[in-house]
Amino acid sequence: MGSDLSIWKEIQDSVSKDAVTISYNRAGIGLSEAGGETITNNSVSHQLITLLEKTRCPKPYIMVGHSMAGIYLRRFIKNNEKDITGVVFVDAAHPLQMKMASPKLLKSVSVPPTSLIKFIMNTGLYRLIFSFTSFPPEVPVNHPINIQQKKFFYLSFDGTMKEAKNDKSNFEDAQQVSSFGNIPFAVITGTSAIRTKGFKDESIKKEYQELVASLQADFLKLSTDSWLVKAEKSGHVIQASEPQIIVGQIRKVLAMKK
Repeated sequence: MGSDLSIWKEIQDSVSKDAVTISYNRAGIGLSEAGGETITNNSVSHQLITLLEKTRCPKPYIMVGHSMAGIYLRRFIKNNEKDITGVVFVDAAHPLQMKMASPKLLKSVSVPPTSLIKFIMNTGLYRLIFSFTSFPPEVPVNHPINIQQKKFFYLSFDGTMKEAKNDKSNFEDAQQVSSFGNIPFAVITGTSAIRTKGFKDESIKKEYQELVASLQADFLKLSTDSWLVKAEKSGHVIQASEPQIIVGQIRKVLAMKK
């Protein structure tokens, strides 16, 4: 939902002691200008490789991606496999998650109508909401990530909605990338019950928990050198609750590169 690059600050502060690090906002997110093109996995891949080349980011790369990066990064990894020495997925989206969810579950996790969100944005109500609650629930109200969302989510709103319009085709495209070869691949998933805090229906909660567990385990098929890491105190935003787990897995992959 439009988190900007600041979500990686604590992790970068630590990892940058051992490696060059880069985080970025996709087009239309945060302070990145929106592009005119449709958001596709290929367009995101092209923009990212352009960024890495223009900044002369040293190769090989370790790709670290959260949430929708599980969709966008597949094409990038496939297109640049020779330059990638490791991948870390942080509670990443799976191409089958919408197809495998029941209509009842999809309705439970759907976002409000765009018109309502625009009203909340334009009236400033969202700043008031973020003053008393956080999104998602595992991020404390006073955490820098939530404060950043409160101050700057309006910059990412249009870009986020534009991305969402092409979700279906991007999820289908991501399915076509079925292997990362033997690239070292860490799959981190949040297993705390806090991620289902908003569900009132126990059957929906159970379905969601089982679906997440199944799809996160399915990621392991992408590489012959993969492993699953459970962040037991985290929900979806592991960067906020257990950043040290992400740092540890990046360092593990770095050590394998050496």
